[in-house]
Amino acid sequence: MKRSWSGMLFCAAMLALNTTVAGAGSAGNTKAGQPAPVTLYVMPQCGYCEKAREHLTRRGVSWQERDIVASVDAKREFDAKGGVGTPLIVIGDQVIKGFDATRLDATLDARAIAAD
Repeated sequence: MKRSWSGMLFCAAMLALNTTVAGAGSAGNTKAGQPAPVTLYVMPQCGYCEKAREHLTRRGVSWQERDIVASVDAKREFDAKGGVGTPLIVIGDQVIKGFDATRLDATLDARAIAAD
């Protein structure tokens, strides 16, 4: 897939906006200075990524967001975790491929990850 520089800059800007607005990467329900226990690997214009964000927001759960298009490091992490499509949701050592609200809720509940 061919991407333009302007498209990549737009994606980077949107990632920065999403991080600020959605609270991605904030300490939330974790101890100060520790990363959120939920990591969301995303791509720009991913409808299921947006559904995952909305679901986590509704539950009041903080997450760290990693854009696999904007960051080579995020893409390496995504690949190492067996990522094929987005979103890839990592909660502790549990990897959820795609958006599955039932599985996401069960994993969050099992790990006692509650609202902020």
